[in-house]
Amino acid sequence: MAQDSQVIDIGARYHVQHSAFDSLPFADKDMTYDLGYEIHDENGMIQAICGFTPWFSNHDEYDFGITPEVNLLFVDGYFQGGLGVLSTYTQGAGRHDWMDLYWQWVLGLNVPIGKSFSIQANAYYVFESWRTLHDFDVGDIEFGAYLGYKF
Repeated sequence: MAQDSQVIDIGARYHVQHSAFDSLPFADKDMTYDLGYEIHDENGMIQAICGFTPWFSNHDEYDFGITPEVNLLFVDGYFQGGLGVLSTYTQGAGRHDWMDLYWQWVLGLNVPIGKSFSIQANAYYVFESWRTLHDFDVGDIEFGAYLGYKF
């Protein structure tokens, strides 16, 4: 994407059952559908995303989930990477709750298509706290894809 631009994204994220972060409500094959807004400059972007999860395969008691996140990504050509903070709200069975804030590393590609569109593909490693970052397992990596419109 060009410098000093703004982008609206739509996309989806594929979740996995995390091996060390037990309080995450997501399991293998759960999907979150996302709407995002990005502010780009020459070296990076701030990305704000709100995700909606219509069901959780391991939690029948939840009707849905909402996950807002903010990512600070550095950009080098088509490559992007950085750190984000997020939380998940779940509602169902007469109860609702926000998770504590948690973190994610983001690494991906952002490829322009013409002057106004882009396709983004990212890998995410979610972790509960900086003390548990050493529990890294390749099987805990999640994936997302987005279509962006620059204005």
